[in-house]
Amino acid sequence: MAMVNNRFFKVLTAIIGSAVIASMTCGCEEIFELIEESEPGTQVPEDVELEGPYEVDRVVDGDTLIVYIDGQRTRVRLIGVNTPESVAEDESRNTEEGVAASDFVKELIDETGYEVWLEYDNERYDQYDRTLAYVYIDYEGELVMLERILLEDGYAQTVLYGTNDRYYEEFRDLEADAS
Repeated sequence: MAMVNNRFFKVLTAIIGSAVIASMTCGCEEIFELIEESEPGTQVPEDVELEGPYEVDRVVDGDTLIVYIDGQRTRVRLIGVNTPESVAEDESRNTEEGVAASDFVKELIDETGYEVWLEYDNERYDQYDRTLAYVYIDYEGELVMLERILLEDGYAQTVLYGTNDRYYEEFRDLEADAS
């Protein structure tokens, strides 16, 4: 899925301050156009079991959401990706790129209806007791993995969390292609 062309992303990250944030926050029409450019094979494989839909309470940052699961507000950390910091208590760690990634995820969640589906891997929780999941959004009846979007657009880097490695090689390839 080529949601934002890599050259476009690099140009935008060169712009300083609020111009970066404003430029990276796509309008809904642009986001839908970019999702439509998705590459084949991004649909959910038949052997994948998804849970949901779950209502999103809020986007914490580019790689963490608060989702209502069984009526409980649950912190969900996207498996396999890491986005730059945008809400760290130590504000010196927060970056423009982190704010851009967070704003991008907020816009996606907003424009696709505040519902997500979750796919779990080998380990369901991290050391901070966050739920670990691959997160899917619905675009016109097709479920699209949020991690893939973030990697393809250069908003995230691939990381390996314990034994949660179902898509690790694919994610590394997506990140390399976005570079």
